[in-house]
Amino acid sequence: MDAVRINVLLPPKLLADGQNLVKKGYFSNFSEVIREGLRKEVLTYKLGLGLSENDVRLAELIRMADSEGTLLSEKDMEKHGLKV
Repeated sequence: MDAVRINVLLPPKLLADGQNLVKKGYFSNFSEVIREGLRKEVLTYKLGLGLSENDVRLAELIRMADSEGTLLSEKDMEKHGLKV
């Protein structure tokens, strides 16, 4: 497996909580804590869990606009007097 190293800024409490999970033996190392958390988040959003019906619909509309090439950037929106 090819891995990519990244830097992540964490609040001290979240770092301590993650390190505590490793100390208790739930994970073999801190990287695995991060990977598992990211896997769960990706799965949650892929399945649409935790999102309201409006959020799911909005995401669908954004994907459609992006695939059709009609999605505007913030800069383009500003040109038309629109704000995010």
